[in-house]
Amino acid sequence: MRCHSCMLAALWFTTLPAQAVVTFFNDETAFDTATSGLLFTTDDFSTDVGRDNPIVFESGVTSLNVGGPPFGTDNAIFGGVYNNAIEGAGNVASVSFVWTFPEPVVAVGLQYLGVDEDALNVLVDGALRALRESADADPLNGFFGFTTTNPVTQITFNTFSPTPIDFFDFDDLQFAAAPAVVPLPGALPLLLGSLAGLAFAARGPRSQ
Repeated sequence: MRCHSCMLAALWFTTLPAQAVVTFFNDETAFDTATSGLLFTTDDFSTDVGRDNPIVFESGVTSLNVGGPPFGTDNAIFGGVYNNAIEGAGNVASVSFVWTFPEPVVAVGLQYLGVDEDALNVLVDGALRALRESADADPLNGFFGFTTTNPVTQITFNTFSPTPIDFFDFDDLQFAAAPAVVPLPGALPLLLGSLAGLAFAARGPRSQ
C-alpha cells in the first residue's frame, strides 16, 4: 500500500530550491583559484563620479547610501578609488549602503583601504562577514571577495551599531555573472527522432 502523504512530502522536499553556499575570501590568490573559470567585469574607478545618492559606476553597478544624512559622507569616485564612510548611529555618515549589479553575480572581489577592524560588514544572501576581520594580516588594507552558488543582484554593506564613523576606499572591483546555460538547438529532438527512425528501418523486417 502506497503512503500518499509520504510521496507528497518527498515531492515537496525535492522541489525546494537548494540553499545558497556563500564562501568569503581575504586572500586574493585563493579567490583567483576558486574563480578561475569565470569571466569577470572589472572597474578600476578611473572615471570620477561626484558625490550623490545613488551613483552609478562605469561598470554599471549602482551604489545607494541608506540612513543618515541625505548623501551620507561620500558615496563618490575620486582619485581612482571609491570613497564612502559608515556609522552605526547614522548621525554623520550612512548606516549602510547597497550595491546593485547590472546582472546576477556569483563572485565579487575588491581591494580595500582604511577599513577599521570588524567595523564594516558585508551581507550576501543572508550570509554576513566583516570586510576586515581581526585575524586579517594587513592592518586597514587588504582584499575581500566572495563566491555564491545562488546568483545575487545586490549586496549590503553595514556596520556593528553603534560603531564610530569609519572612512574607507575601495579599488579594483571585479564581479562575474553566472555562466550562461546553453540551450539545446530547437531542431535537435527532431534530428534525434529521425536518426532513431532510420536505425529502426535499417534493421528490416524480422524473419519468420
